[in-house]
Amino acid sequence: MKFLAAIIIIAVIALVGSRVTFLNRRLPLGLRNILFTGTEYIFIGMLLGEFGFRILDTETLVELDSILLFGLAWIGFLFGLQFEIRLLKNLPKYYFSITAIQSTITFIVVGLSIYPILSAFLDLPKGVIILSSITLGATASCTAQSAIAIVNQNYRIQNRGLLDLMRYISSVDGVFALLFFSLALVFFPNSLSSEGVGILESLQWILIAIVIGAFPGIVLIIFGRSRFSNQEFTLFLVGTILFCGGMAQQLSFSPLISGMICGVVVANFCRHRVRAIQIVVHAEKSIYILLLLIVGALWQFKLDISLLIGVFYFLIRILGKVVGVYTATHIYKPIYKVPWKLGLGLISEGGLVIAIILNFRFLYPPAADSMITIVVFSVFASELISPRLILGQFKKDDVSLKKQTSVI
Repeated sequence: MKFLAAIIIIAVIALVGSRVTFLNRRLPLGLRNILFTGTEYIFIGMLLGEFGFRILDTETLVELDSILLFGLAWIGFLFGLQFEIRLLKNLPKYYFSITAIQSTITFIVVGLSIYPILSAFLDLPKGVIILSSITLGATASCTAQSAIAIVNQNYRIQNRGLLDLMRYISSVDGVFALLFFSLALVFFPNSLSSEGVGILESLQWILIAIVIGAFPGIVLIIFGRSRFSNQEFTLFLVGTILFCGGMAQQLSFSPLISGMICGVVVANFCRHRVRAIQIVVHAEKSIYILLLLIVGALWQFKLDISLLIGVFYFLIRILGKVVGVYTATHIYKPIYKVPWKLGLGLISEGGLVIAIILNFRFLYPPAADSMITIVVFSVFASELISPRLILGQFKKDDVSLKKQTSVI
């Protein structure tokens, strides 16, 4: 009965929250961005969990794992759908190159910098420290689109070339974050162990991973050759993602990564890619709210060293972004002027990092509380200041406030 009540409550919150968002223009831009991204649902999840009404207690959360696996596979599938090679070729080549370089540099800077900090202050096995460092490097490398969207919604930007570059980076570098996170899974594929594996085992894991993600996508493509209604295709799509996440769970694989591989296959070989994107994007916010609620319920917040590590992670991530974008835009120079500090405009993190951390929980649950504390602090701080930092990348003459209603 309690499990049924929990399902109903989180479903209602996710559905209502995805359709009703109040953004009062009298609020500071950073607070509006937090409301826009739905980050506040982490605190609602805490109230539903052990810190509050205990509706989402430990036993209930275990029973919700199947829903969580589906949500992670759905998010991975969404990001995979964006990786259509044909469309990427139509964009300026340096867009993709800049994104790849800045993501890689941010990943390396954060991963290498956070490793000694985690080793010094967290009492965890060495393998788990490496796993955590790779994961935090992956979360640091991605950029959310929400802060750029809310700035574009409230301001007229004259320098459209620079804005388009920022939007491109924020829409594509999430794929690199998932690829980097795959490194953690390649060397630590066993969710019940903190010990790494050898090269042959890793290669075998990669092969199985590709099969797990590609097979459901191929099945969807085969079904897509028949005539069907929108409702039937939605059913096919949901079944494909469920199958993908379930197979990943049975083989101790990542539903997030398997969903991404499946999405890449569908994006490049399924003629109904656009319809799939419409369906997945329509449910995107509900899925993200669901994940945020579960993160909040899972989070056993403590005033300990993890919070200070979160501050360090936040600062070193900013450094990685600035260095990464500066290096990338000097190797591949756009035709318009790019400010040296453009990386400051790309620190918004968003929901993908939450999905990665939830997936990390399946790898090594004992370290999950510290990882959630580190990432949640960074997410809140980033979303709070990122809109103003984005505006700071443009000259004053390039920015003007739009006139619109106060509530969206």
